[in-house]
Amino acid sequence: MTTSTRHTLPGQSMVEIGVMIALVAVIAAVGLSTTGTSVDTAMCQVVSAFGGGDCGTRLLFADDFTNMNAWERAAGTWKIDNGELSGGPGEGRLFTPIPADDYTIDIDTARLSQGNGYGVFFRTENFGKVNGYTFQYDPGLQGFAFRKWVNGSEISTPIAIAKAPNYDWYNSDRKLQITVKGDTFTASIDGQHVLTTSDSTYTSGGIGLRTWDSTQASFDNLSVYSVR
Repeated sequence: MTTSTRHTLPGQSMVEIGVMIALVAVIAAVGLSTTGTSVDTAMCQVVSAFGGGDCGTRLLFADDFTNMNAWERAAGTWKIDNGELSGGPGEGRLFTPIPADDYTIDIDTARLSQGNGYGVFFRTENFGKVNGYTFQYDPGLQGFAFRKWVNGSEISTPIAIAKAPNYDWYNSDRKLQITVKGDTFTASIDGQHVLTTSDSTYTSGGIGLRTWDSTQASFDNLSVYSVR
């Protein structure tokens, strides 16, 4: 009795594998685009899960604001306008979770068109009645400030403030960087340090953006990186 063995051609197998990989990649890219998650972020998470290291600077989150699917709107008017996130006027709050305690927030473009300023939330929990902190770009205070939030309300006295009375507040594209590590918070604008302070009340939580009063502000290309 003769037994026949079926052999799979190596070339055919590789083609099939390649097609399957390409199909998975397309499906994944479509899924990521609907959630606002960057491909770099997803790849870093996959590599880390398989023990491949920390991806260098380790990107935790990134959004170029082609949509708002990654964000939870807690209050106010927010929309995508010419490829940027636009907020205001009035009290507005927008949040997204971040899976880390210590991180750096980079905003490549932040522009105040009118009003008394905007804020960047960090280490924020309970998005409906927020507990956490904001860094505020605040011409109403003639300066930059770190504030604490408790049960949805900001504490009236800032944790720290740096006065800048002659600053050019409006219609300029600013680069913001906020680093939170342990109990220390540091803020820079256009690469220049503007404020550092410390507080140990909240140790983890997500990020967000804020407007108030007559503020009109726009944001683009926001990234969050881990801090070691």
